[in-house]
Amino acid sequence: MNKTPLYEIHQQSGAKIVPFAGWEMPLSYSGVTDEHHTVRSAVGLFDVSHMGRFDLSGKGAERYLDQITPGPIRKLQRGGAQYSMLLNNHGGIIDDIYLYKKGVDRFLIIVNAANREKDFKWMTDHLPSTGVLLKDVSEETALLALQGPKSWDVLVQVIPFGKEEIPIRNFIETELVSPRGAKALVTRTGYTGEKGYELVVPSGVAAAVWQALMESGKEAKIKPIGLGARDILRLEMGYLLYGHDINEETTPLSADLRRFIDFEKEFIGKEALARQSSGGIAKKLIGFEILTGGIPREGQTIYSDQREIGTVSSGNFSPMLKKGIGMGYVDARYAEEGSEILVDIRGKAAAAVIVNRPFYKKKNRGK
Repeated sequence: MNKTPLYEIHQQSGAKIVPFAGWEMPLSYSGVTDEHHTVRSAVGLFDVSHMGRFDLSGKGAERYLDQITPGPIRKLQRGGAQYSMLLNNHGGIIDDIYLYKKGVDRFLIIVNAANREKDFKWMTDHLPSTGVLLKDVSEETALLALQGPKSWDVLVQVIPFGKEEIPIRNFIETELVSPRGAKALVTRTGYTGEKGYELVVPSGVAAAVWQALMESGKEAKIKPIGLGARDILRLEMGYLLYGHDINEETTPLSADLRRFIDFEKEFIGKEALARQSSGGIAKKLIGFEILTGGIPREGQTIYSDQREIGTVSSGNFSPMLKKGIGMGYVDARYAEEGSEILVDIRGKAAAAVIVNRPFYKKKNRGK
């Protein structure tokens, strides 16, 4: 199993370590529910170094990226970040990714841990013959996520500029003041729905950066956060998890990701998506809330009028809503918001209602 540069810190902090996507990762420290509430009310620090990081550079890099991703790359400015995907020729999602434009024909790409090798090979296979260089920098860097309403109060103590917050989906490249001189790419992004930042730093200083953030966050009551709380936080926001809510058999259209597709340009998978769009979508992703008690889990069957209509892709108990919530794919005819469905939870039919996502809505979140 792989270990991140922060593995020893997790052990010393009493984390429960579990295998995840080939890595030994912290599931929880103080408990999943406690960590969840910490992020929603204060600030938490995550180690997400298991995610893959690629550098893309060279003349023609932006044109290449424009061809292999379906999003509007032309709208991405220097210092900006954009959610996107890699698609196969059938429109299936190879991976969902984040793009960061560092300069003219210079990008950082963050991919899912389980897909790192697959993504790198696929992207390498589609590189132009000359000019564009793709480099896997996952081993030489680490990725930390500082998330929660008090995240800026903590971050501002370790970055060398004043009171102006980084705009959402933007980033800076800087040297930290603590630890002094450590280089970092600091981006206003996250996977929790709260105000938050992610820091890409050299592996050799990852532990020092982690400790500096924990020290700076004492007054804000910062806590380390594991993957258990991260999964519930993302589910409350309706954020998709690769390998569960999306995979190579699902398309952006069926997964409710049409807003990230730019049909005005050419890209791999466009023809298949155009056919699906004109021919109709057979299965659609829905969000639902359990009405009668019970916690939905991946793989459980969804029914309507005693007819099997789909399957749960993600499910859990929401500490904020105090009820079971989930997502799943159902026959498109039964996907209307407000419709009642039944979820087979351990042999018992639990009534649920289809709702709009995010499940959890917080006033002025992220501003």
